[in-house]
Parts: sequence; C-alpha cells; structure tokens
Amino acid sequence: MRGLQVALGLSLAVPMLVHRLAAQTPDGQAVYKEECKSCHGINGVPPQRAKEKYKKIKALGEEKFVSGLTQDSIVIILAKGLDKDMKSFKDKLSDPEMQAVAAYIKELAEKKKAGT
Repeated sequence: MRGLQVALGLSLAVPMLVHRLAAQTPDGQAVYKEECKSCHGINGVPPQRAKEKYKKIKALGEEKFVSGLTQDSIVIILAKGLDKDMKSFKDKLSDPEMQAVAAYIKELAEKKKAGT
C-alpha cells in the first residue's frame, strides 16, 4: 500500500515540477522583443533609424555574422556590451534571460538561412 501511495504522489508531483521549471525558463523571443527589437529589429534586421544612429550595428538575422558566434559568446556580448553603442545588459537581464535571448538570436539566423 505504501508503494502505491509513493507512486501516486510522484505521479502528481512530477508534472507540477515540470510545469514549474518550464514557467521559470525565460522566453528568449519575448525578452528580445522587449530589450533588443528597437535597435536590432523584429527579425534581427535593424530599422533604418537604428542604422543611421549606430553605424556599426549588427544585423542579428544575418547567418554570416551570427554563425561565427557561439551562444556563450552572444551572452558575453549581452553582459559586457559592444563598442560604445551597445550597453551592457548585465544589470537588466538575468543570466537565464541572456541565455534565452542568445538562443533566440541563433534561431533568427537559422530561420534566415533556411529562408523562413
């Protein structure tokens, strides 16, 4: 009987834990839209006004640029900033948020490469 109670308890606890962990995982696309879209564009292509303001701005939807970066190197750029134009996000985004944004940036470049 005790084994059945344990099994029943686990069958209820595991889905709740999985749901809780999933809820704690940041949505890279949502964070990107909130923090990066205004400069780098919705699909990783900077709008004209951003290109005019920041002469060295990178198109994150370009596979050529992003393919040379690892997810970890993108996180480092987010944490430290880049040149004088891109500020650091270390005080604004958590490490899991930066990881999620980096994964989303890699995804943007892959979609562009695939033509979607």
